[in-house]
Amino acid sequence: MNERQLQFRIGLFVIAASLTAVGLLVRFGELRWLWEKNYTVLIQFEDATGLHPGSLVRKNGVIIGSVRELFLNDEQSGVQVALSINEDQKLRRDSVPRLTRTLLGDASIDFTPGRSDEFIKPGTRIEGKPDVDLNTLVTRLESKLSGTMATFEATSEEWRKVGQNMNSLVETERGNLRQIIEQAALSLQEFTVAMNHANRVLGDERNQENLQKALAALPAMVDDTRRTIQAVRGTVVKMDQNLDNLNKVTTPLAERSLTLVRKLDSGVEHLEGVMAELHLFSKALTREDGTFQQLATNPDLYRNLNQSAASLQILLKNLDPVVKDMRIFADKVARHPELIGVGGAFKGSSGLK
Repeated sequence: MNERQLQFRIGLFVIAASLTAVGLLVRFGELRWLWEKNYTVLIQFEDATGLHPGSLVRKNGVIIGSVRELFLNDEQSGVQVALSINEDQKLRRDSVPRLTRTLLGDASIDFTPGRSDEFIKPGTRIEGKPDVDLNTLVTRLESKLSGTMATFEATSEEWRKVGQNMNSLVETERGNLRQIIEQAALSLQEFTVAMNHANRVLGDERNQENLQKALAALPAMVDDTRRTIQAVRGTVVKMDQNLDNLNKVTTPLAERSLTLVRKLDSGVEHLEGVMAELHLFSKALTREDGTFQQLATNPDLYRNLNQSAASLQILLKNLDPVVKDMRIFADKVARHPELIGVGGAFKGSSGLK
């Protein structure tokens, strides 16, 4: 093999490697935008935090375009986003664009499928739905919990005051209650005398018997009244004790309400992040055109990989002489560097290493 053949083979190898690299870039480098046709759709958002030119636009999880430009709208408060949608992807009139954010701060736009028979025309401006802000929801929850705890604490304090007032009232009016009971007994006796006189006046034996029964039951009713008052007093004392115990329980809870809400906020944020990541991971696993689904269900992919591995093995065997020739060429250049110049092209060589 002379030097010209070696140079020819090296040049051919470089050209083949360059063509292979260009093919790989075109196949896997997302360069289809160079020849695909797109149309523009304008989306109005109140807040477009996380969006930037190049952010993905999806419909049902499938990429249908990207964000081309963001600019402030002087007529309306908010941000106007210009989308570049693939020409073969049609958006229905009732499709709703929604801004979604990840835990890392990146954002994308997802369109709902829609059911309308009409499609969005190029250049149409539509309103977008903002992403659900978890911090706002937790802030509202915190304010409501704080108000509820304050109201509960105030109610407990009022019940404690009511119990104290009832207890003090019973203790203060104990003598008056006894006097009232004695006066009631005297009144009942006077009432008995009056009824006797009335019975004598009326002269009805049945009425007399009924009145006698009622008068006989009055002492028992007085005893029941006394027992009832004692039971009410004991109930009031127990209520006061329960209110004190309730106050002891609610006071630490009110003091730690802010810490509990913060922990709840952190837990909800972590849970939301984990659920979002699991959702994305499950979507990636169950996509029909995904890698895992293809590996699991497409036998042609396995055969192609097997054939590619066999072809690669053959290519490596064929490249072995080229590597040896390059090693010889490098050795010659190291021994006779003058062969690299113009003179080396016309001057012969001994051919020895």
